[in-house]
Amino acid sequence: MTLKSLYAALAVCSALTSLNANAWSLNYRHEFLEKSEQQSDRLVVGHRFDNGWGFSVESKFTNEGEGAFDGFHTTGTEYDLSYLAKPNSTWWWEAGFNTEITDDVQDLRVHFKPTYWFTPELYTAARFRVGQRNYTDASGQDNGHYFQLNYYLGYNAENWSIAYDFEYKKLDYPDFKGEEYSYLNNVTIRVPINKNWRPYTEIGYVSYNDPTDNNPYPDEWQWRWRVGVEYVF
Repeated sequence: MTLKSLYAALAVCSALTSLNANAWSLNYRHEFLEKSEQQSDRLVVGHRFDNGWGFSVESKFTNEGEGAFDGFHTTGTEYDLSYLAKPNSTWWWEAGFNTEITDDVQDLRVHFKPTYWFTPELYTAARFRVGQRNYTDASGQDNGHYFQLNYYLGYNAENWSIAYDFEYKKLDYPDFKGEEYSYLNNVTIRVPINKNWRPYTEIGYVSYNDPTDNNPYPDEWQWRWRVGVEYVF
């Protein structure tokens, strides 16, 4: 992550702190990949205005050792700008722009996400995202494009919630088993303590590339475990 990216993230965070104290949130999440034995973290600060506009800044970190913080270093920063419309109690519409910056690559993404509420508790949604991946000249890699579809099915009870997410990504460069696609499954469970503290856990089934089989592409599967907490001000 460049200093320019870090300064931009700090600037947005400073702007957030000047907003209404009841309008923004902090979200911390820790992740462990079963076969990779890799641990990573991310911290998101975000805000949604009453008029529907929202933005967030996400900083990502990972490790290169066996412990949770061995070889701990930053891996990138993500910026998101979106607009959420709620025309009625049945349909919600969200559109947005997102960019992620690392030392070697910058992703540019736009998305559209309709949500349909069967009841005040049960909903389904689909996020359509188009992305462009731009590598630096020093990386020696070609730029790429992709289309990503996320399908969600969720239920919000009074004291807990659960959501399923299926993600499919069509690429113009090889990924899973050398094919131009990838996919994953994920389940998120939230059990809020009160209106401010909202802990959660995620269980995902994602692709894995065994570094010992001389295969440049992932061709196996592994469990992804996540735990986190969101604090809403």
